[in-house]
Amino acid sequence: MTDEQKKDTAENYEIKLKGQLDAKWSEWFYGLTITHEPDGTTTLYGPLPDQIVLHSVLDRIRDMNLQLLSVKQIVSDEVQGVNHEE
Repeated sequence: MTDEQKKDTAENYEIKLKGQLDAKWSEWFYGLTITHEPDGTTTLYGPLPDQIVLHSVLDRIRDMNLQLLSVKQIVSDEVQGVNHEE
């Protein structure tokens, strides 16, 4: 499978953490975007190629003793096949 095919099949995830995680950790979290929210939390967002990588991210969060608030898979309308036309 090529890198482009992997990107096409990757699922987007939104992971919320308590506290502020420095943006320098992005590479360690497989390139997920790190955003500091106004409420003092951190959001990691982006595509992960499979469940193995998702679990690896969650393991790293645990190993860093970060408090996990939520994990959400973001499914696009295109993947779900939702038709917005009437």
